[in-house]
Amino acid sequence: MSDVRVTTKGMRWWRTGHPWLYRDDIAKGDKSAAGDLVRVVGPAGDVLGQYFFNPASKIALRLVSRDEGFADRTVWEQRLRAALAYRQRVVRDSTAYRLIASEADGFPGLIVDRYGDVLVLQSTSLGIERILPILVDLLQEVVRPSAIVARHDVAIRRLEGLPRESKLLAGERPGPLEIQEGPCRFIVDVWAGQKTGWYLDQRENRQAAARYARGRALDMFAYQGGFACHLARSADSVVAVDSSVAAVAKIAEHATLNQLTNVTPVHAKAFDELKRLDRDSARFDVIVLDPPAFAKAKADVPAATRGYKELNLRALKLLTPGGHLITCSCSYNLDDAAFLDILRAAAADAGRTVRIVESRTQALDHPILLTLPESKYLKCVILEAV
Repeated sequence: MSDVRVTTKGMRWWRTGHPWLYRDDIAKGDKSAAGDLVRVVGPAGDVLGQYFFNPASKIALRLVSRDEGFADRTVWEQRLRAALAYRQRVVRDSTAYRLIASEADGFPGLIVDRYGDVLVLQSTSLGIERILPILVDLLQEVVRPSAIVARHDVAIRRLEGLPRESKLLAGERPGPLEIQEGPCRFIVDVWAGQKTGWYLDQRENRQAAARYARGRALDMFAYQGGFACHLARSADSVVAVDSSVAAVAKIAEHATLNQLTNVTPVHAKAFDELKRLDRDSARFDVIVLDPPAFAKAKADVPAATRGYKELNLRALKLLTPGGHLITCSCSYNLDDAAFLDILRAAAADAGRTVRIVESRTQALDHPILLTLPESKYLKCVILEAV
């Protein structure tokens, strides 16, 4: 096993408990060990742990174990079984969930999502990519899926020097899959859907939103109607808006699948539709805002702040007295405090008095590692117009 020595600055960062060390934290390392498990040592030679090494990536070192006695397959199996046991405790009434959440489960750079008996994985680190055959064997042995699909089509793989591709790793190629999420059912395409096929991180927030559903509801950035179908079980009517023609067609399909006749899919851009609804003096008792990430990098934060404020300002203007706004942000670079500041400013400009009913985050199967702030990214705030 090769040694990689970190700088004094890197040692200070290591002491915070963060599982990543960066390229500029390295004092000395053999680049030929790229993708290998290496021993990381401090400036004085003290062993800091074993890490996956990729000197070509900004995140050059990803923690695998602080224990020098790491043993490959045995430990990976223990971690997989622990991850599965945790999901069996926290996932309720759903056949789709995240089985492995990267560093939060001890698998740096690996995501595995479960859709019934099909597993979909994404590898985003060179080290994990190297041991995928071992991990695929373990997944087959422990979980016994009918198929394992690799959705290696995310742009972040390029930063690790990895190709973008989708392929079947085990079993027979799956077609569209029906999943159950609480009282609702959805059809997931694991080859072409967003992320690995479905926004699993919002599962618990969709069910929470349903508790406030009544009267007229509006679901903006509806994608394939996840929030809309949950709302429609209690609301009188739901307008579900998305800018994708394909997504709007799926909203209609999911409404039919769930025998919901009160969902109206609308193909439109969210900001344009909110302006039109305001001009028409439309009002809604429940509004959901679940936009894509506006701040994918720190440099995007000022523009994202303006976008989130306008979005929430317009939604608050459409809300009836006593109505509820379920507003979300999946931008990690915009933290909880900044998001609440945006909501305060939007409420003030809208002339609305609102109170926080719930402050939520991603579903429990997307665990948050305390020493990895990046693992907490989703914000979901439920507001009530007083």
